[in-house]
Amino acid sequence: AALEKRDEEHSSLLVNGWQSFGFSGVLHGAAKQPRTTLPYFSQAFHEGARLPEVLVAEDPDVLVSDLFGTFWLHGCGGLVAGYLGQSNGFGGLGAHSAAEPTELVLFSEAGVEVRDGTVVNSDWAFVLPFPHSDDEGSSLGGCATRQYLAALAAHRKVAPCRPQPVGWCSWYCHGPKVNEALIMESLRMLSESKKSGELPLELFQLDDGWQSAWGDWLTPNANRFPKGLKPLADAVKRAGMTPGIWLAPAALVSHSALATDHPDWLLRDVKGKPLKCGFTAPGLWMQALDMTNPDVLKHIHKVIHTIVHDWGFGYLKCDFLHCAAMPGASFYDPTVPRPAALERLLATIREAAGDATFVLACGAPIGPCIGHVDAIRVSADTADHWRPKGPDVRGTRWFFARDETNLPGARNMVRSTMARLFMQGALWINDPDCLILRPDFALHEARALATVATLSAGSLIFSDSVEEVVSERMAILKAMLPPLPHAAHYVNLLAPAIPDTVAIELQPTAGAEIVGSWIVVGVFNWTDGSEVVDRSIELPFVAPGAFVAPAVAEVAEWHVFEFWSGTYKRHSSAAGRCPLPGIQPRGCQLLAVRPVRPGRPQLVGSDIHVSCGLEVARWEEFPSVVEITFGVCRTVEAPRLCLSLPGSSGAGRAPPRLRGEGSEALPAVEQVYEDVWQVTFPRVDASSTSLFRVEW
Repeated sequence: AALEKRDEEHSSLLVNGWQSFGFSGVLHGAAKQPRTTLPYFSQAFHEGARLPEVLVAEDPDVLVSDLFGTFWLHGCGGLVAGYLGQSNGFGGLGAHSAAEPTELVLFSEAGVEVRDGTVVNSDWAFVLPFPHSDDEGSSLGGCATRQYLAALAAHRKVAPCRPQPVGWCSWYCHGPKVNEALIMESLRMLSESKKSGELPLELFQLDDGWQSAWGDWLTPNANRFPKGLKPLADAVKRAGMTPGIWLAPAALVSHSALATDHPDWLLRDVKGKPLKCGFTAPGLWMQALDMTNPDVLKHIHKVIHTIVHDWGFGYLKCDFLHCAAMPGASFYDPTVPRPAALERLLATIREAAGDATFVLACGAPIGPCIGHVDAIRVSADTADHWRPKGPDVRGTRWFFARDETNLPGARNMVRSTMARLFMQGALWINDPDCLILRPDFALHEARALATVATLSAGSLIFSDSVEEVVSERMAILKAMLPPLPHAAHYVNLLAPAIPDTVAIELQPTAGAEIVGSWIVVGVFNWTDGSEVVDRSIELPFVAPGAFVAPAVAEVAEWHVFEFWSGTYKRHSSAAGRCPLPGIQPRGCQLLAVRPVRPGRPQLVGSDIHVSCGLEVARWEEFPSVVEITFGVCRTVEAPRLCLSLPGSSGAGRAPPRLRGEGSEALPAVEQVYEDVWQVTFPRVDASSTSLFRVEW
């Protein structure tokens, strides 16, 4: 008799993809494992941990998560299971489709050819159960996942994370058609924005298109960059930014000089043919170098050393690293497992670049990169459209639109970024790909994607031509500077499709401790269609194990400030859930939530920074007076705070007064609710230490 299958009420599995571009997200019940819709072109991006064929034959619907998985048995709890690295072989967690009995399997490739007498060890395994919780386990499952990642980081001796990169990338505005004049003009505009204080970027990254051919990384395209790349790197440094560069050190193309001069360096299959490593923009079939060949590693060392120490680039975006770890390869050294071959490449890059160089891995298998890189791409490429798109050829559109894996699209980016959010700060800096602000997106969609980037607290890099971004959209990026100090603590991983509620607890700056902690919540509408939805959240917002919420037992009312619209509401705990009506398709609300403290002034909201609080460096309270000093990283014209000032409104009372340098010329205050005021301040900049007094 056929076994009863798991359904969405029975269990769920958080799946981690093999590499940056693989499907990552929660699958409910015995859902089908998402696979590329274009396997001829894209299967090479998904060649991760494979279950033994006998298990797949017994259960074709078995689900596989690479490196680790988080499994919920609804109503009972769940567990996190995986490996503390992937050096000896790619492994992961499998979940069989049958409901009774529920069977999970930890598995690993042997890594090398097994013969009589061969001793094979897997990497160390890790299993951590967690109990059931009131929110169906989303928060405790997330907490257990964070515990696993902490153990993984400790085992791999991961160094403390560096600050998140904040900057600009050429790819989404110029593509592979970069040249010296175009890039220098982009640098000029960004340099002017930096000097003015309006856009204090730290990174200027040149992407694909500068090289003469993939693989010939020491030969810039002479027509596009006739002076080479050192003058560009020098100019970026003079502008006060770090010069960054893209390359694919494991990849090459058949017509490259490297492939012609060193055919013995190519990674080949057992028949001696060069392995195909996937098809990518701008229309290239990738081949790979064999990282078990010492001569190849010497060449890679020379390439990286030249780019960093001779040309002067301090940021490396190393793409398509999966090429070094392809299955079916006949390695120069057959005793090396394929993840270890990738680790050899990564160790060589770090040795040649030096510890001061920031290394971003992209198109990279997750496990072998841990402990070797500063940041990693955690999703497929983003795009200015929700679903993936391809050539507009009748009968083929569905191949692209249905893809949930590696094809560029905002949907694929969002889902994987959410699923891997807990890696941020634990293993490295998460890179959710670039922020796109151009008007191809509706404004509410651009804000929603910016909110995802905000709450992930990873790399913050935008990729538009500055002159094409109107001020309303550039304001989105400015409000995200600097990035939040850490990623969100809570993600409702068990949402039906993509997580639609994400929350972070924030602490005030050292000079404003009296403000107290608060929670920022992102609430999304990730529909594929055109439905406007009404959502709600429960206040107090409690997520067991996710964070320590403010003392809420006696709270009667809540300040709720929506950042993108600048609107305020007060919500009574007695009224039940707080309504959030009218969220646009692929839109969101970004809420700062604080308990009302009767009789005390409070910071409620802001238009300066998405945190609605971290921009305040000093806050002191006196009878009917608040003193405020800002701490911002950029110039802000007419910044506004939303303040709750008890006893400040009523018949016959004058409105609050703002005192401080430049405040006399401003229409300073506007009432938005009883005792709640929007206060406009004079211009502030990064060096400002001005003290402002709000009196009532």
